[in-house]
Amino acid sequence: MRIDTSGKRKTILLALIFVAAVAAGMCLGARGAVVAALFDNERICRGVSIDGVSVGDLTVSEARSRLEELVREYEESPISMRCQDAIWRVNPGDLGVRIEFEAALRAAHSLGRSGHFCERIAERASISRSGYNISWTVTVDEQLLRDFVFAMAQQVETAPVDARLVIHDDDRVSIEPDSDGWLLDTVEFINALRKATTSRSPRELEIPVRRMPAKCSTASIEAKGIRRLISAYTTKFDARKTNRVNNIRLGAQKLNNRMLAPGEVMSFNDVVGPRIPERGFMEADIIFDSQLVPGVGGGICQVSTTLYNAALLGLMEPVSRTNHSLPISYVSMGRDAAVSYGSIDLKIKNTTAHYVLIRSYVGSDTVSFKIYGDMPDNMDVSIYTEVVERLEPSTIERVDYLAPPGSVRVESDGKPGYVVSVWRIIKVDGVEARRELISRDRYKPQPKVVVLGPTAAPTATEPEPSLPSIVDPPQG
Repeated sequence: MRIDTSGKRKTILLALIFVAAVAAGMCLGARGAVVAALFDNERICRGVSIDGVSVGDLTVSEARSRLEELVREYEESPISMRCQDAIWRVNPGDLGVRIEFEAALRAAHSLGRSGHFCERIAERASISRSGYNISWTVTVDEQLLRDFVFAMAQQVETAPVDARLVIHDDDRVSIEPDSDGWLLDTVEFINALRKATTSRSPRELEIPVRRMPAKCSTASIEAKGIRRLISAYTTKFDARKTNRVNNIRLGAQKLNNRMLAPGEVMSFNDVVGPRIPERGFMEADIIFDSQLVPGVGGGICQVSTTLYNAALLGLMEPVSRTNHSLPISYVSMGRDAAVSYGSIDLKIKNTTAHYVLIRSYVGSDTVSFKIYGDMPDNMDVSIYTEVVERLEPSTIERVDYLAPPGSVRVESDGKPGYVVSVWRIIKVDGVEARRELISRDRYKPQPKVVVLGPTAAPTATEPEPSLPSIVDPPQG
């Protein structure tokens, strides 16, 4: 059996070193202080540091004084934070930063003071030769830290701003550019703050933010090609007819700021929706069966007519359009567009190569539509109406048995009807380039009605069966 004697040899060796050190210390005089420090129960071993601060050869009280001075610097020296061109500063104490070093002091003082005598001597010699660092404890008040991060988010975060098409009062078109937003990376920011609280001056950090691009960029608005006002049209109404004005205003509002892509078709009825009281529409005069009668939504046809004319002047194509059964007062024949929800619609198509923007305006007694897009500056568009045929009214005689016998009274003078053609004329540099037939419309004549008194006493007769009549849809 082999007996391991290395442990005994090591102990004996350390003891010999110790004896030699004592002897050398006694012989060397001043240098004896080094050896004496190995046996000083009050002082911390040479080579010990706490968080990088040397406390070797110091008493616990001396080491505490040195650390307290440094701790004040750590807790009071502000942290500088930069984000783009702005700088903020915060006192670590406001984050609840506290440095605890008493446990580190106790640990430092305990080094070289445990184990056998020779082991303590060996540990002290090793620390003196190689050094030994003990970290102190840094604590942060979590609630204060998160409150501060939240407050900083209010300072550095910005929402992205979409690019916007701007129509000025003088009809100029410009684009407000987009701008990116910024979002604070709270996790990374908290980690950076923690790290800054344990670093010495200068204590600086870059606030971590993430870029948030705008959803609608300046380039995307520019690509739509809306460069200038290309057409406008205005009609007048009677401001005293408040219900009608209400309906006109409602309808125009629903069409305002509608944008159509190249080739897109817009349905008036789909955009404006049902004209019913629940949606704010009121009762006003409408054309029904060639007569003016009260109906909910009266005035909406003036909105569709005004839009129709602006669309024609803006080189847009009417996909679906119907004239009124009778001529109307606010626009010339052939330039009206009747609508009736569920039966008669106005549909217009953007046939230009760029997007178009529809804007509506309602004044005290006018409704206007303006269309913005792109059209050559030297191009001019006009609408011309040609009366093709005049339709004379017929005469209807009606016997009124309560009227004086043999009397004749004209109840209605009647009005002629018309057949009209509507042309769109396009000029370039003042010279007609082309002429397009837009529509050929028929307006019904209104018969003359004559009321006759009876020529003899009435006799009882069987009533003639009534024939079904064709009734036009109501028109706003």
